[in-house]
Amino acid sequence: MSVRQRTRNDGSSYWQVRFRENGRECSLSWDNPAEAQRYDDLIKQVGPGRAREICKIAAMADRDTTVRQWLSQHNDGLVGIESGTVKRYRAYVANDIAPALGNIPLHALSRDDIAGWLKGMAADGASGKTIKNKRDYLATALAHAVKAGKLASNPCDDVKAPRWDRTEMHFLTPDEFRLLLSCVPEYWRPLVEFLVVSGCRWSEATALKPAAVDRQAGTVRITKAWKAVSGGHALGVPKTKKSVRTINVPGAVLGKLDYGGEWLFTNSGKDNRRHRDPDGPVRLASFHANVWRPAIKRAQAAGLTKSPRIHDLRHTCASWLIQAGRPLPSVQQHLGHESIQTTSDVYGHLDRSSGQGNATAIGQLLTGE
Repeated sequence: MSVRQRTRNDGSSYWQVRFRENGRECSLSWDNPAEAQRYDDLIKQVGPGRAREICKIAAMADRDTTVRQWLSQHNDGLVGIESGTVKRYRAYVANDIAPALGNIPLHALSRDDIAGWLKGMAADGASGKTIKNKRDYLATALAHAVKAGKLASNPCDDVKAPRWDRTEMHFLTPDEFRLLLSCVPEYWRPLVEFLVVSGCRWSEATALKPAAVDRQAGTVRITKAWKAVSGGHALGVPKTKKSVRTINVPGAVLGKLDYGGEWLFTNSGKDNRRHRDPDGPVRLASFHANVWRPAIKRAQAAGLTKSPRIHDLRHTCASWLIQAGRPLPSVQQHLGHESIQTTSDVYGHLDRSSGQGNATAIGQLLTGE
């Protein structure tokens, strides 16, 4: 495929797009080199047959905004979200969406185009979760196009992302947690214990300052979380609106914390005096490599059969609350889930009280008791 400039008998220029279709050499001509190049790019993305269909649709409408142009405009207009999120969306466009769909006029984008794009990502080995995230981003951007009058309907509505399996969660029993905690260096035990009883996300716990703790009331106020930004980290708001919350934490746990610095958890332990920022907040990468993984290996050598992630302490907190009979709305508030549906979807299988009730009722009917 190529774009070549040609000259008519009257001396005027035109641009010819040459391509092969069904084994035959074909060509189409354009008076404008930019339009010819755009058609050539379109053929490369969607094939000559689909490109011809798109051009017919475009000829019936006086709109030529492409998918790439609309997504760029959409990203530039986003407000109220973290800069890192916008950066990720722009990467979606540049690396995933634009190469497959970018040159298609927005109003000509079809369900089949999107389905083909999703199948292509799956064929390239992308995970189900990754595909879902990118599909959901595109669906949201196209929903805004519908609101703006650029589209009559959202072609993503009928295209579902492939199902994906959530990363296996490890729920530690109290005995397993005590074994793991005994293998953590003493300086770091208050942090690990706080994570499991609070259910805080790592980004929330390490953003806490001493003033967030009311030791008399036994509460912790969570209003900030670390966000990854270009060149490092920045304080921002937690993941959802309901992640801004006040939780109760056992006094015995709060009594082990150090309230003398700027941050509740720092790198200033005796084993960390050479840390480049000893009084600064704890960072995940350093803690995982230098503290967590060595502790897991020691615990496994002592009999632990699981390999929990740091985030599994949050899952463990939820499982303990449910085992203690706490209702799901209470667990939702403690963890800061935006929706009870999230709590139910992730942890509902742990609550067997209603399931046991079902079994009892069916059993009684079966036996006539």
